[in-house]
Amino acid sequence: MPRTAFLILFVALALTRLVNAIWLPPAQDEAYYFFWSRFLDGGYFDHPPLVAFLSAAGNLVPGSALMSRLGTFLLSLLALPVLFSLFCRMGLKESSRLWQALALASCSAAAVIQGYITTPDIPMIFCWILALHEAAAALDDNPKRWLSAGFFTGLGFMGKYTMALIGPVFLIGLLARPHHLKRPWPYLGGLVCVLTLLPHLLWLQQNDWITLRFQFGRGLMSVYTVDMQKGTDLPPAVEAPKDGVEARLANYFKLPDDEIKKPKPPKPLWLKRINNFFGYIGGQIGLWGLLLVPILIAIFKKQKATSSWPKPELKALAWAAALVPVGLFALLSPFQFIEANWPAMYLVGAAIVLTQCYRFSDKAILIGAAINLVITLLLTLHNHHPLPGTKPHKDRILKETHGYQELSAYLQTLPAPVLVDTYQNVSQLAFYAPDLKVQQWPGVARTSELIRREAMNPWRWEELQRAGEFYLLMDNFIPERIPGAELIELTEVLDCFDGGLKTTVAFSSSIYTRPCQKRVHRWSLGRYKVAVE
Repeated sequence: MPRTAFLILFVALALTRLVNAIWLPPAQDEAYYFFWSRFLDGGYFDHPPLVAFLSAAGNLVPGSALMSRLGTFLLSLLALPVLFSLFCRMGLKESSRLWQALALASCSAAAVIQGYITTPDIPMIFCWILALHEAAAALDDNPKRWLSAGFFTGLGFMGKYTMALIGPVFLIGLLARPHHLKRPWPYLGGLVCVLTLLPHLLWLQQNDWITLRFQFGRGLMSVYTVDMQKGTDLPPAVEAPKDGVEARLANYFKLPDDEIKKPKPPKPLWLKRINNFFGYIGGQIGLWGLLLVPILIAIFKKQKATSSWPKPELKALAWAAALVPVGLFALLSPFQFIEANWPAMYLVGAAIVLTQCYRFSDKAILIGAAINLVITLLLTLHNHHPLPGTKPHKDRILKETHGYQELSAYLQTLPAPVLVDTYQNVSQLAFYAPDLKVQQWPGVARTSELIRREAMNPWRWEELQRAGEFYLLMDNFIPERIPGAELIELTEVLDCFDGGLKTTVAFSSSIYTRPCQKRVHRWSLGRYKVAVE
């Protein structure tokens, strides 16, 4: 009976991911990676290239969320038999414990979502699982498998640089029995890793190591600007003066009190670091979703199990896979904001360790996993039919996905070129309107691949001069000042909670009346006249 119940669970998992992949509109960063897939290359400003290749099927059916996510969905299916084999190798051969470990690893809240939301973590974690599988085989009885472990490690680097954390994991497994280090195979595996990574390394060398420089600045110092050659000749935007035409037009519109950003008093540095650390720990615990309940019950009730590790080195490998990612980022967390997904690969090793150490109730695992599936479906439903009482302008899910299809249709009706402030907005518009010539204006928001790559910049300054005017869509309340252009009209575009876009032109009437009280997005659409030199 438990085996049948778990098989039903995994069928439900696949169907849940499929429904969400079809029904949930692309998130902002997800659309950014989909946009990359139109320009397949050896690397990009923010990340290595694998996520773009993973999304390439979307180019066959433009505007299809399912086709764009097809690679992610297929990897989630392929991961299940690899995890099954890995857990067997790790000594979880008793049927109940094996199925429990598989449920913990694949039905956590994070794992369910990673089966349909496309990010650079997806190919990296898939390669992490494969590399762990091969390393376990190499430590168990076939040292030549270090060659395939090296290959999947190199491939994982092509997904995301956090794959580097598997290096200490391998080393800890090897040190559990140091005689492994006297054989050539681990070192040859390292060579295979470098050879696999060579195309990306050559791309980095040709592109001024842009991805590494960005990631080190972002990951260690929260610095998002990088000196680089830009692919656009548009003049960078500058902050508009408080007494300029931009502020005068913007101040026609009135924001409700709950939408006005109020300055918060600065926190003491020590308190900020404590908050960062505990926020990080809470985020890692939250990745389990409702599976956290049976985990905590087993831990606090001391429902300890008799472990069945086949070899000390496999035990060391599993413990390292669970602790190294989450532990290293924990050391950084007081000093640097760590996103919850960065060490998410720890869940694989943790599923092995927890199942080896504790006895779980099959029923509790099944219920927790099933609730995680239902929650993801409810979150997708919420995007289409928002729950009552929602504050839409503060709702992360709605902000990520809502209103872009309607916005793209509206912008296609404008009589002049359309440019946009952020890479997220550009990418969402490009997803829903593939033929719309849209690009990111430099200097408004943080730089991106859209600023760096010339092929992603269809408009040149000379073309805008010939057109005579252009539109610039921004999240900012007060539009930016564009050197060489004059703002002549400002339109407020509201993505209303109850459906549809509402537009209001500044000073179109003597008194401003907000067309809807609850909105998800508020965009400023500036119309600029270009000065002809």
